Amino acid sequence: MNTLYYYLKNKILTVNFLWWLLLFLFMLIFHSRHYINSDEGVILEGAWDLMNGRVLYFDFFEFVPPASFYAVFWIWKIFGVHYGAAKLIGLLAVFFSAIGIGKISRTVSKNKLAYLTPALFIASSFCWPIINHNTFALPFIVWGVYFFIKAVNDISRKNCAIGGALLGLSILFLQHKGIIVLFALFLYLIIIRLIKRNNAFLKLIPFLIAPAALPACLLIIKWPAALLYENLIAFPLFHYMETNKVSYYLFAFFFLMFVCAVWKLRKNLNKTVGLLIVVQLFLLVSALQRPDSYHIASALFPLYCLAPLVIEKVKCQKNYNFYRAAALLAVIIIIFPSLSSLAVFSPFSSMQNHEILRFINKNCPGKYIYAGPFSPGFYFETKKLNPTPYAILITNHQTKKQFNEARQYLEDNSPSCAVLNYGLVKKFNHDKNNPVDNYILENYKPAFSSGGATVYKK
Repeated sequence: MNTLYYYLKNKILTVNFLWWLLLFLFMLIFHSRHYINSDEGVILEGAWDLMNGRVLYFDFFEFVPPASFYAVFWIWKIFGVHYGAAKLIGLLAVFFSAIGIGKISRTVSKNKLAYLTPALFIASSFCWPIINHNTFALPFIVWGVYFFIKAVNDISRKNCAIGGALLGLSILFLQHKGIIVLFALFLYLIIIRLIKRNNAFLKLIPFLIAPAALPACLLIIKWPAALLYENLIAFPLFHYMETNKVSYYLFAFFFLMFVCAVWKLRKNLNKTVGLLIVVQLFLLVSALQRPDSYHIASALFPLYCLAPLVIEKVKCQKNYNFYRAAALLAVIIIIFPSLSSLAVFSPFSSMQNHEILRFINKNCPGKYIYAGPFSPGFYFETKKLNPTPYAILITNHQTKKQFNEARQYLEDNSPSCAVLNYGLVKKFNHDKNNPVDNYILENYKPAFSSGGATVYKK
C-alpha cells in the first residue's frame, strides 16, 4: 500500500501530469462536436473511397499526399467506419503537438508562462477542421523541430536523424509545409556554420536530409513519379493560390508581432532562439498560400515557444503596458475564431441526424450522390459515393478539362440526387456557368433546402 501511495504521489499525481490531464479533458470537451465541414470532408471522402476499393490518384483525384487518407482508412479498419474514429487522429495530433510545444517552450525559458503556451495552442484549435492534413502533419513538424533543437545544441547526429525522419513523415501528410521547414533547418545549419565557424554543423546535413527523403521516396514504390509530380507539385503550385485569395491583414499583424519579438530577443540569440526564429519566418511564408485564421494559427508554434522569453525581456521596461496590451490583443485574435465557432456549434452538438441527411437517406436511392462545388463531407455522412473523381469542383481551381471530365462521369453514373451549396464557395469567386453546374441545374430540380445547401433530384 505504501508503495502504491508513493507511486501515485510521485509519478502520477504531479502538478505537471494534472495540468496535462486538464488540457486533454479541455480539448476533448470543446472538440466533441460533429458537424459537416468541407475541409474535413476532403479527408473523410478520400478515406471512404479507399474503403470502397477506389485507388488514390488513379480512381479519384487529390492534390495532397496520401498519409491522411490512409491514416483514417486504417483506423476505420480497426474501429469501424465512424466519425469519432477519424477524429481521434486529429485529437491526438493536436495534443501531441501541444506537448511538443510545451517541451520546446521550457527549453527556451523556465518561466511558468511556458506552461500556458500549449493551452493557448489547444484553445486556438477549437475552430479547426482537425480531420485534415494540416492538423495531421503538425505533430511531426513540432517534434521534428524539437529533436533538431537537441541536435544542434549537442551536435547529435542521432537527434538530427530523428528530426529529419519526423519532417519526412510530415511531408507524407502535407508536402509544402514539411519541405519548407526542412529547408529552414538546412539553411539554419549553413548560417550557424558561418557564425560559429564550426564544420560540425555542416556534418549534420546528411543526417537531416537522408532520413527526411526516405519516407517521400517510398511513395514512388506505389505511384509513378510523373503522376505524383502532376498531382502533388504542379497542380497545387499553379492552381491552389489562384483560388485561395484572402485578406493579408491577419498575416500582417502576426508578422509584425514576429518582427517585434525578434527585435526584443536580438541580444539573446542562442542556438535555440535563433533556430525558432528561422523556422517561424518560413512557417509564416508557408501560410501565405491561404493566410486565414486556421493556417496562420497552426503556423505560429515557434512564436508561442518564444513568447515566455519575450515577456521576460519586456516586463521591466517602461513601455511594458504597451507590450502587454499587444500580447493580449494577439491572444484574443488567436482564440476569437474558436469562440465564434463554439457559439455556432456548442460542445457535444452533432449534425449526424440533420434533416438534410435524413432527406437524402430517404429520398436519394442508389450508391451515388453528387455534392458540390465543395461539400465532400456529404459522401461520408450519407455513406454514398462521389460519381466523379473530384472532391472539389471550383472554377479557377480545377481545370476546364477536369470539369468536362466530371460532367461525363455525372452523365455516365447518373446520381439520383445532387447537393449544392454555393454559399460555401462565394469566397472562392466560383462561377456557376461551368459544365458541371450547368448539367445539374439543367437536369435536376430543387427538392429540399436546409442550412444553405439544396438537394436537387433528377
